[in-house]
Amino acid sequence: MARRWRADLLVAVSILACVQFVIVVDETTVGLVAPVIARDLSLGSSARHVLITPFACAFVCGLPVAGLLLRRVAPVRTLAPTVVSFAVSAVVGGCAVTTAQLVVTRAAQGFSAAMVTTGVLAALHTATRADPRRMRAFAGFSLLSGSGALAALLVVGPIADVSWRWCFWGIGAAAAVCALWWKLCARARSAQPGGVGDVVPWVGIDPTTTAAMGAVVATNALLTAAVITASFTLQADRGWSAAMTGVGLLPLNAAAAIGTLMVARSSDRAGGAVPAIGATALAIGGAAITWWAGVLGSTQWLLLATIPLGLGVGVVFPLMNSRSMDTAGALSMGRAAQLGAAAQVGVAVGALVASAHWSFGPAGLASIAAVAVIVDGVLRR
Repeated sequence: MARRWRADLLVAVSILACVQFVIVVDETTVGLVAPVIARDLSLGSSARHVLITPFACAFVCGLPVAGLLLRRVAPVRTLAPTVVSFAVSAVVGGCAVTTAQLVVTRAAQGFSAAMVTTGVLAALHTATRADPRRMRAFAGFSLLSGSGALAALLVVGPIADVSWRWCFWGIGAAAAVCALWWKLCARARSAQPGGVGDVVPWVGIDPTTTAAMGAVVATNALLTAAVITASFTLQADRGWSAAMTGVGLLPLNAAAAIGTLMVARSSDRAGGAVPAIGATALAIGGAAITWWAGVLGSTQWLLLATIPLGLGVGVVFPLMNSRSMDTAGALSMGRAAQLGAAAQVGVAVGALVASAHWSFGPAGLASIAAVAVIVDGVLRR
């Protein structure tokens, strides 16, 4: 029985990681294929608003709905339908032939993405809270789901050079497979004690957690704004292909991996040099991108500016996630839902900053993130 329980847990965590992997791929894909879609549908400079603003606004609107839903219905019951709705909206978006159709489908995709991401985090915590290997499950989930950005850079770019529609259709197909997989194993998991069939309770937020989540929001916003800005600049202004853009952003991901390893090897998560390194790297990266936008520097300087940004992201993400969960106590699943919502709010804010062409946006977001990291460390001493 214990062996079967461990196998069921492995399957559940794997499915949840795959679902989040698809969401991350979609968010990264938009930045890569936006210039291609702009050329195909003759959107011009309005492509950023058409592709990003409806998704971001709908995502923000979907977050409170997801929070209310998960306080009344267990994640095991909501996840499959919301993933299916995300898959359908992605497939329909790939079939869009007019601007109006694209706006509607992107809004539907943003709303369903808010429901999915919140449900995934809630289900993950309820699925692992009774297992002694909980931290290992979290590590595996983060590793697999986080690799979606790298996969998008390497795979989506070449596909987008053929047809951007195949990117959306592929995302929809992958999401549908995940929904079916989850549905098949949900009955067995919900029958187990401590399974994913529990309603997510509300958990309050103390000042230290507020600072940590503020850092998560600002860091996600900075990363999203930087990637979208770089993608449009390289493809629309510098003539790069989507595949070349994906390769050009690989140093950012490599720097993020180095930052994550620094946190993993650090013995003191609440203090020391690692948080200061992360805050400093974010500040340098945000200032460098703002400087580049102001002087319209070379492509090499733009790509170099993403390296300290990636290092800061790699440090801040796992550090703030861990600190947020440290104050959750027995209500870790509720805190996980809040943390997932904070991360996605950051994505939405970053998309809006990029679409509005705010040149000082990266520096401002980096400053907020750095200050939040420092304040969090001071409050925990």
